[in-house]
Amino acid sequence: MYESLAPVANDLTHLKATLASPMSDSLVKRATAALDATAKQLADATQKAGADQERAELQILYRGFVAARRIVAHLHELQTHGQSPR
Repeated sequence: MYESLAPVANDLTHLKATLASPMSDSLVKRATAALDATAKQLADATQKAGADQERAELQILYRGFVAARRIVAHLHELQTHGQSPR
């Protein structure tokens, strides 16, 4: 379920350097796509979950990945417009 994150794990781990990179546009695009793909897989798994507890836990993970994607995109936007993320 988290396979799409492996290629971008280093970029996400070192997000500050990723955002400052001259290649930040493509790196952030790859990272947000991986976060989107993971969120979609979690949404699909949520629909297939049989137990209420499992469904609730998958929903929490889904919301976390959606939030992570928004945060990465927002930080990139700030960096692009010359504002320093805190």
